[in-house]
Amino acid sequence: MHTVADKVLRELIEPYEMRAAKLREFLADVKPSVLYDIVPLGDPYGPAITDPELRCIVVSEETRRGGEAVNKKRIENGLAALELFEIELMEDPQHGRNEEEKISSSSLRQRLLGTLLRPPRDSPTLPPRPYIIGLTGGSGSGKTSIAQRLGQMGAFVIDADALGHAAYLPGSAAHGRLVAVFGAEILNKDGTINRKVLGAKVFGNQEQLKSLTDIVWPEIARMVRERIGEAGAQGKAVVVLDAAVLLEAGWQDMVHEVWVTVIPEEEAVKRIVSRDGLSEEAARSRLRNQMSDGRRVQHAHVVLCTLWEPEVTRGQVSRGERAGRGSAAARTDGRTDGRTAFGAQVEKAWELLQQRLSAAPAGPPSC
Repeated sequence: MHTVADKVLRELIEPYEMRAAKLREFLADVKPSVLYDIVPLGDPYGPAITDPELRCIVVSEETRRGGEAVNKKRIENGLAALELFEIELMEDPQHGRNEEEKISSSSLRQRLLGTLLRPPRDSPTLPPRPYIIGLTGGSGSGKTSIAQRLGQMGAFVIDADALGHAAYLPGSAAHGRLVAVFGAEILNKDGTINRKVLGAKVFGNQEQLKSLTDIVWPEIARMVRERIGEAGAQGKAVVVLDAAVLLEAGWQDMVHEVWVTVIPEEEAVKRIVSRDGLSEEAARSRLRNQMSDGRRVQHAHVVLCTLWEPEVTRGQVSRGERAGRGSAAARTDGRTDGRTAFGAQVEKAWELLQQRLSAAPAGPPSC
């Protein structure tokens, strides 16, 4: 029997309270007189194996074995077996590649990939152009591949990790402060910082780690703003900030949208082991020390997943990239509800909006 943890793209499953509220609304619309009790399931069985008043359980061909397992537990508990009421699965005539043929919540979640999940940020500190996307995700999630694809599509990509390396170089604003806080023993003979020695000093010590990030992250943010200014000066319409620690560092305030790449843990472990030569346990330890996909998705405007073939992910990126352009145009035109972001019905609106933008001032670039 499957639990939420086994679900595909479980990060996109709505919270229990929201799903329960929608179910109550549905029941009220269909039959207001029906008596019901909605119960959250903390295990695969729930109250079905302990409630003596239950008489039947609804199953499908796929879940019939689960119903039989419930009855086995009921009999063990001295209760009567439930009648198994089996319903037929409905075929989804619009199912796509990598989707189930039946109508499925998993397929519906896949269709959310690359789409706008919430309105973009509307902040007076963010100019309308360039439109800034913050791309983040865990190790092995395929974030770098997506950033490269967005770059090929015309986005100006800022690699925060590369800027992070620059922040440690001699002459940088962070270099002297790091030496002052962590000591000269973190230096190589040529004056560069030995990041392995520095890493050993902060490993497992949250106070020391915070001292490090308090020095380095603001310097990286300063360089990011410089690069955004360069993109604006070049007339770039879209900037992608590729940053693994986007949310941890609080850099979401610098972007219009947060795009999150997610991947099942088992797949991430396989990729890390293959790519970095780590043991499976070391790969899992790395993932445990990072923000979870679930927490990242709570901040996401767009979610992408590279679990499937590359061409499928490219399709997600293309949808999301069109959404980013549409949202940028909507902001410039004074509309921020995100309705211009998706679908064939907005393509014409987008073209008309581009015509208006070409005749109107684009607004000051970032600086």
